[in-house]
Amino acid sequence: MENLNIGEKLRLLRKTVPLTTKELAERVNVSQSYISRFENNRAIPDVDMLAKILEALGTDLTSFFSHDVNELTDDYIQLINTAKTLSREERIKLNEFLKVMKGSYQ
Repeated sequence: MENLNIGEKLRLLRKTVPLTTKELAERVNVSQSYISRFENNRAIPDVDMLAKILEALGTDLTSFFSHDVNELTDDYIQLINTAKTLSREERIKLNEFLKVMKGSYQ
């Protein structure tokens, strides 16, 4: 799969949080159109702005560039968002179930 550019990676990461462009813009104290320009690859954020955006998304520059967001398909994003709504006990049970499904349960 082709590597995603910064704008696409930002959009996918924002959706996993999940936040709208308006909510992210408010957290970073910029306009919504400013965030949209980055996500639509009409502008590239400088390092300081990218660091602020990533902090608002709960990550950092190192993680952003080392994490493979190519795997963040719609179904994966939906799974992440669902898992975020679960209690600790429910997440433990979900992990056990996923291990059984994958065949790696020990």
